Amino acid sequence: MVREIQTLLFSHKHIHLRWFKAHVGYLGNECADQLAKEEITKGESFFLPKPLSYLKSEIRSDALSIWQDNWDNGETGRSKHDIVPRVSNKPVGWNREELIFITGHGPLPSYLLRFNLRTHDNCSCGENGDPMHYATKCRFILSRHFQTPTVSLKLRWLKNIRTNNLSRTRLRLLMSFICEENNLIVEGNH
Repeated sequence: MVREIQTLLFSHKHIHLRWFKAHVGYLGNECADQLAKEEITKGESFFLPKPLSYLKSEIRSDALSIWQDNWDNGETGRSKHDIVPRVSNKPVGWNREELIFITGHGPLPSYLLRFNLRTHDNCSCGENGDPMHYATKCRFILSRHFQTPTVSLKLRWLKNIRTNNLSRTRLRLLMSFICEENNLIVEGNH
């Protein structure tokens, strides 16, 4: 349509396009406006390609939908899914220590064993060295413990920590200590 208009303008040199302020009584402009409204109300459709912003929005929406479906039906990350059930391309505002705790990734025996960087997953106290152990049980860091939740309330406990600023601060301090003083809490790799 644009090319047809350009061709007509080039072949009819006496036709000029100019900008006029809308709805102030210019007869030609008011007639053009009226004709456009009549065409719209006829209900006849014509092909009008979507703007790029609309297409980007649709692609983003479809990608998030696929990502959410994979997250909901995947086999990995199930414990994280319970804490963060919705995917998003917006930052969650978590720092490194919080992510280590939520994901279990980092200098923790339970994580290092998965990648054959250790031969066992024990803490220095002899128990499984996962994030919950350090947050609630490890006898070497009693002063940093959270109250141990019951099994039925563990998910609620994790969600509450995520939304409570004081708990998040305590969690950051705990995980920071574990990262900095790893040799004190991780049993030797024999």
